Amino acid sequence: MRTRATGALRIAVATLSLAGVIAGLSAAPASASTGKAPIVIGFISDETGPSSSSYINAIQGAQARVDAQNAAGGVNGHKLELVAEDDTGTPTGFSTAAHLLVSKGVFGIISDASVTFGASRYLQQQGMPVVGAAVDGPEWGQQPNSNMFAIADLYSTSPFNGYFYTYTFTQAQLKALHITKLAQIVFNVPAAIDAANTIFQQAKAAGISDCLDALVPSSGNLNPTVLQLKNLGCDGVEVLSTLSTCITLATDLKQADLKTKVICSTGYDQTLLDQPTALAAMQGTYTTAALNVLGSDVNSATKLFLSRLKKYTAWAGGIPSENIDYAYESADVMINGLTAAGANPTRKAFISAERKVTNYTVEGMYTTPFIFAHFGTLGMLPKKSCSPLLEIKGKSFVPAYNTCGSLVRGAKA
Repeated sequence: MRTRATGALRIAVATLSLAGVIAGLSAAPASASTGKAPIVIGFISDETGPSSSSYINAIQGAQARVDAQNAAGGVNGHKLELVAEDDTGTPTGFSTAAHLLVSKGVFGIISDASVTFGASRYLQQQGMPVVGAAVDGPEWGQQPNSNMFAIADLYSTSPFNGYFYTYTFTQAQLKALHITKLAQIVFNVPAAIDAANTIFQQAKAAGISDCLDALVPSSGNLNPTVLQLKNLGCDGVEVLSTLSTCITLATDLKQADLKTKVICSTGYDQTLLDQPTALAAMQGTYTTAALNVLGSDVNSATKLFLSRLKKYTAWAGGIPSENIDYAYESADVMINGLTAAGANPTRKAFISAERKVTNYTVEGMYTTPFIFAHFGTLGMLPKKSCSPLLEIKGKSFVPAYNTCGSLVRGAKA
């Protein structure tokens, strides 16, 4: 089954010199591509701003998939080109980036960003296909945004019938770690806050009490939060924020000699293994992995993903960040939709074709599929999902628990 992080938000950002990314293609086709003209795909990410530490080199995922497709002849004879814009990690910045890409005539947009809601209404009005991870808000699963295709986290960000939904593996993980009083430290965006509410509800159903609900302070100083954890006796904390927040918390907990168990939604990251001080601080903490690239059970489609990263980008190896994963998966969806839309694709044909898809696995990378049909309804969510919990030990991620669960109703929207 497709693995999911524990009802959490994965926020990430990138500062990448956009080598190989084509910019300034104002003559590219807009709502339709004719003849064998190139098809231009926009890419928006948090290259700078408050979440940028998690998006480093995110565009490599999209570039690897696009370059591999071009090497195979493109899509129905059309070559693909990427043009990228920075949203500065703000809703206004995302709106500016979206307007710029539309003015450059892009066919569709890959959003590997934390603030897509900043232009969701505008892009819907443009009839612009948008593909990305639903990490920022509910717009990904709500009408009238049928132009938006979510490849992750839809269950924890978009409400259906007035409720958010989750999977019962959340309860199993918390109980496996013997957590009885749960705290959460949450990045101040709607998706993270909604996910935290759902996690608290699932914890309560398992007999685990709410201990503390804290937003990540703008100063980044977590010492007051650690003091609260100590005074309240919290024995577990979920961090729904960036990796840097997790590292800061783990460091402060060790300095305070607290044994609070930490689950970091963004801990499965090569940059952690490459930083000795941070790695030392994170020893004994837990993380989830949406796509596990280590071990003997890595499937052929995932190996192909890694080989394309190595061949077509400056990827340094190791564990690709989750946002590199998301960018690759989003580009694959874009290619699939363009292929289905015919020799001279239009945006309308793309959206219509992709909205019929009920079993999308990114060339077989996942066994539990993405569902693009049944937009705006509970039918978009798989009935079952699994989430491995990994412990950071030494210089590696060691499997701790692999829990699966059923889809259940979570917090009220």
